[in-house]
Amino acid sequence: MAATPFDETGASGPALDSQPSPATKAELEQDIALTRAQLGDTVEALTERLDVKSRAQAGVSGGLARARDAARTHVVPTAALAATAVASLTGRVVWRRRRR
Repeated sequence: MAATPFDETGASGPALDSQPSPATKAELEQDIALTRAQLGDTVEALTERLDVKSRAQAGVSGGLARARDAARTHVVPTAALAATAVASLTGRVVWRRRRR
């Protein structure tokens, strides 16, 4: 019993050898150009994903933008928080000076 090669569909024998292939030089060149373009896109996408520094910077700038938007949207709570921080800092400075 001889082993026969199988293709992806499970067919065996001569059907495997009859797969269509580019016939002309122009078709081969077009196929190569398409493959190069796809490979270039893949390499570019991998480079972007592996560039940790730019991804971190993008994350920080996105976080800052969200914080600015939240501060603009919630002006009263932000102002109250800032006033509380200033008042507690001032109170601490006054308390420390009186202790001395």
